[in-house]
Amino acid sequence: MTQQMKHLKTSLETRDDGNEDIKQQPQIYAKDSLDRFGDDLCALIVSYLSLGDRFRLECVSKQFQRTVFGSVVDITLSDELMQRLLTNGKTINTQLLATIAIKCPNIETIDCRGMRSHNAYIPKAMKTFRDNCHNLRDIYCNVSKMSGQTMHTLWPMITRIGDNTSDDNKSDDAYRQALTHCHRLSHLTVDRLFNVFKSTSGPLLAKNLLKCQLNYYSNYDNNQHLSAFVAHNQSLRSLDIKYMDLEDETNESLMEMCGQLSRLTQLQELRLGLDVMFDDNPIADFLRPIGVNCKQLKRLSLVLFSYENQINVQTLDSLRYYRQLKRLDLRFNATADEKVLHPLRHCQRLTHLDIHFRGMNANVLTIVRKSCPQLQYLCIHEMYCLAHIPDLKGLIYSIDIESQPKSDLSDNDLNAVLSSSPKLKTIEIRGNNEKKFYLK
Repeated sequence: MTQQMKHLKTSLETRDDGNEDIKQQPQIYAKDSLDRFGDDLCALIVSYLSLGDRFRLECVSKQFQRTVFGSVVDITLSDELMQRLLTNGKTINTQLLATIAIKCPNIETIDCRGMRSHNAYIPKAMKTFRDNCHNLRDIYCNVSKMSGQTMHTLWPMITRIGDNTSDDNKSDDAYRQALTHCHRLSHLTVDRLFNVFKSTSGPLLAKNLLKCQLNYYSNYDNNQHLSAFVAHNQSLRSLDIKYMDLEDETNESLMEMCGQLSRLTQLQELRLGLDVMFDDNPIADFLRPIGVNCKQLKRLSLVLFSYENQINVQTLDSLRYYRQLKRLDLRFNATADEKVLHPLRHCQRLTHLDIHFRGMNANVLTIVRKSCPQLQYLCIHEMYCLAHIPDLKGLIYSIDIESQPKSDLSDNDLNAVLSSSPKLKTIEIRGNNEKKFYLK
C-alpha cells in the first residue's frame, strides 16, 4: 500500500551529497492538503461538479486546475449560458466561449436542444467548440431556425434533432435540407411525418433511427409514407407517436397505422397517444398486432383522448399479448371502470405502473396487488387511495401520487402508511405546484 501511495503522489527532489549520487526524496504533504490525494481520485471527486462550479473551484489548488476539466465530455448549451456570453446583450463573447472550449478539450458531445431564444448564436458557438475540441463527435440541436455556411459544415456531426415545430414553410424546407446532410442521425423529433420526406412523392430523409418522436395526422400523412418510414427504420428501439384524426369515425386509418407499427420488431419502448373518435370497436383490436409481433417491447405508454364519457371496459384486453412488459403507463381522459384493469393479470413481470383515469377507487389497488407480484413503483392520481396502500402488502418500494385537490391526510398519516407497509420506502406527492417527499 505504501508503494502505491508513493507512486500516486510523489515529487522528485535531487540532492548532491558530494559523491555525485542522485537520490529521490518523497515529498510529504500535510494532512489537510488536497495534494495528498492522487490525481485519479481528485478527478473522480470533481467529476460530480457542474460546469459552473468547476470554473469557480479551479483556483482551489494546482491539482484542481489539472483535473477539474478533464472529465467534461459533454456540455449543455442553454439560453441562460448564452445570455451570460453576450456582450451588451447583442454579440456573443467569442473569446470567453473559446476559453471554455480550450479548458474542456475532451468534450465529445454538445446538447443545445433546450435553447429557444438564442438559436442564432449556435452556429458560431459550434464552430468555436469544433475548432478547439478535437474529440467532438456528436451535436444535439434543433435545426428549424438555424442556417448559414457554418451549419453546413456541422451537419455531419449532428446525431440528434429536437423539436422543429413551425408554421413557416421556409423553416420546413430548411429542416428537410438539414436532414439531407445529417447522415449519422439516430434520434429525431418531428412535428409531422411528412416533414421527413423531401416532397409528397420524394425520398425518405431519415433512415436507421434508434429513437423517434412524431405526430401522425391521418388527414395529411398517409400510410404510404408510414410504410416507407417503417421499412427504412427497422432499427428503431424507441417510438413516441401521437395519432390525431377527428374525421375518420371508422378508425380504419388507425388500424392501418398500428399494423405498420407492428413491423417494428426491435421496439423496446412505445408511447402511443390516440386522439380519436371511438366507435363500437374496442381499442384492443388496434393494440393486438403490436403485442403479437413486437416481442422485445418492455415499456408501453398508452394515452387515450376519448370523446366519449366512458372508456370501453375491453380497452386493455390485448395486454395478454404483452406479457413481457416491465413498465406500463395508462392515462385516460375519461371515466373508466376498475374492471378495465383486469387484464393486468397477464403482465406479471411489471415493475413500474402508472395509472391515471377518472373514477379511480380502492378496488384499483386490490387489482394491482393481485395482478402485479413484482411491482416496485406505483404512480396513482387519487389521494384517497393512500388509505388503502397497506393493502398492497409490501409489493412496492416507491409510490408517487399526482393529485390536484388538497389532501386531508396529515404528515403523521402518511408516515403511518410508510410504517404499515414493510417494503414501501418512499412516498412522493405532487400537486398544487408543490411536492412532498416521505422517506422511511
